[in-house]
Amino acid sequence: MSADDVAVGAVVRYPRTGTTGKVVRVEEIDGWKYAELDSTGLYYRVDELISADRTTGNVERKERSLEDYVKEHEELKTQLEEVWEKGTDRSCEGGG
Repeated sequence: MSADDVAVGAVVRYPRTGTTGKVVRVEEIDGWKYAELDSTGLYYRVDELISADRTTGNVERKERSLEDYVKEHEELKTQLEEVWEKGTDRSCEGGG
């Protein structure tokens, strides 16, 4: 993408990582033009960006209560503890 094609408000994608977002700022640093994306707050070289019709990768989020979140967290913690206890023979603990 040429530096002239990138403007504040344009929706672009960085193909190396698939990052997509709106350009919030364009700056020249050490002779290179960079665009800051709203999705990451990071700068990307303009010549490595491609135009995108719309942002992608939006995940539909469902609402859940704090109690549900805590319950899920505790279940995961219990599972991890079980894996740790069953999955290790503790042969690398200390020694001398």
